[in-house]
Amino acid sequence: MSHYDAFPLFPLSIFPVPGQQSGLHVFEPRYRRLFDQLEAMEILEFGIPFSLNGKLSGFGSVARLLASGEPDSEGRRDVMIQTTDLFRLKAFYPHSAEASFQYPTGSIERIQGWNSWGIQGEAFDDWTQMQTLQKRTSEPRENNASVVEILNELRPEGAQVNQIISDLELGRRPKRLFEMLRFARLVMEQEVQIKSGYFPN
Repeated sequence: MSHYDAFPLFPLSIFPVPGQQSGLHVFEPRYRRLFDQLEAMEILEFGIPFSLNGKLSGFGSVARLLASGEPDSEGRRDVMIQTTDLFRLKAFYPHSAEASFQYPTGSIERIQGWNSWGIQGEAFDDWTQMQTLQKRTSEPRENNASVVEILNELRPEGAQVNQIISDLELGRRPKRLFEMLRFARLVMEQEVQIKSGYFPN
């Protein structure tokens, strides 16, 4: 297990999963400092611990800076990031002892094996049916997927992603993911029926 102390952190109410690109508007001076360092490649990555109503969940994403817009007159700017990893938050330091950091830091433990999380049973059946329906409306797709690929496609809210990641990392059945897949399949079935001229009640 990889363990990192004083890892740069940017708590947010989003929970992007690996492979996902996200746009952020950076305006607080401490986080402007973080992105200055990322742009200068003084640091290569940072963590996004998921935060809901100001409370950290204990899980988050590792991200890298992809692109940065020109700062405005007050130093605010838009950036594009890419998520590369998942982590469990071990410790959180809201104010770094290193004055040049300014932004929060912490200790993280990267989650091992997230890229091998798969789906099975009824969830796999729902996913396969969605792919079959998708083939009628767009490009053919593979009949398998990892949990992270499904989350990338469905793009649920941060709190839902947090629950799913928490369940999987702790070895529990990701009930929320299965419910989302079932709902998405039903919606897709209705869309296909409507496009074919059948209007369900």
